Amino acid sequence: MTRFPKFPKLYMIQGQIHQLQNNYSAARASYATGMKTCPKDVTLWVLAAKLEELDGKSIKARGHPRKGTFSNPANEILWAESIGVEERSGGAAQAKSTLSRGLQECPTSGILWSMAIWAEPRPTRKSRSVDALKKSKDNSIVTCTVARLFWAERKVEKARQWFSRSVATEQDRVQGDHWAWWLKFERQHGTTEYVADVVKQCIAAEPHRGPMWQSVAKDDRNVGKNIKEMLELVAEALH
Repeated sequence: MTRFPKFPKLYMIQGQIHQLQNNYSAARASYATGMKTCPKDVTLWVLAAKLEELDGKSIKARGHPRKGTFSNPANEILWAESIGVEERSGGAAQAKSTLSRGLQECPTSGILWSMAIWAEPRPTRKSRSVDALKKSKDNSIVTCTVARLFWAERKVEKARQWFSRSVATEQDRVQGDHWAWWLKFERQHGTTEYVADVVKQCIAAEPHRGPMWQSVAKDDRNVGKNIKEMLELVAEALH
């Protein structure tokens, strides 16, 4: 890091190594140096927040995404992390308030609109999803969320159509989480042919994005796994 002090991935790797060794103070120091040196890198702020959560320090965890927005205004990833920290610490009212502020700053964010749908009581989720699709301009994350709503209602054909829609464009095809949700759905409601078709399409698309996909991909135990194996692991990990 002496030679490449502005390369954020080095701080991430160092912090994660310390974290795996349960050396939280050293991991904290790595992330702190990284955030100070590379304040525009959103992932460092998120990793720092997750470390504090892991160490049972929810107040500190709340602080990192908020501070991160000073250097990265209107960033949907940091807002989503702020909302997640509040939800996981049991602050439902604060999470709702944070979500509202996030949507004001990021009015077309697919991530935040998806969170807004799930935050609604079950009877009003469908009407909320109509707003979300309109405001997010049919963002693929929202589209996948709508597919999951139809899945929950056992409207199989509609769910299948919306899952297909969520990976329809070239840009969306790299969203590995969407493929994994679709595979999970077909395993419950589809035939072996439908399952095989999703796997085939996913392999062709070569996805590499999505929170769960990236989390699974970064696990040392999964180094060298092919797309089909990754798809299976991500589908198992999704809830």
